[in-house]
Amino acid sequence: MRLDHGARIALLLYMAWLFYAALGPAPQGPEIPHLDKLMHACAWGLMAGIAIFAWPGRFRLAFGLALAHGALTEVLQGTVVSGRSAEWLDLLADGCGAALVVWIASRRQRPTSA
Repeated sequence: MRLDHGARIALLLYMAWLFYAALGPAPQGPEIPHLDKLMHACAWGLMAGIAIFAWPGRFRLAFGLALAHGALTEVLQGTVVSGRSAEWLDLLADGCGAALVVWIASRRQRPTSA
């Protein structure tokens, strides 16, 4: 199996797991300010990173896929899931995490000029 096929399978599994985690009961525990946003940025940044392995060089695709998944998650949390609510700052955190990973990956791929 080629690396990109394995990465696509891993991406689908990760996306499904994030839906499961985000659409299930809200986690309980002490409230740590802004930790939720950091977790969103890391989770959707990881998704963009896996997508870059799945489609090497397709940075816009990786970013768009992560952002679309984050948007769908927020819409579902606000409309279908009880005990959850849509937070557009979560979507912003998703996008920031994905954008950071895509930006780093695209910078690493560019050849350096001598």
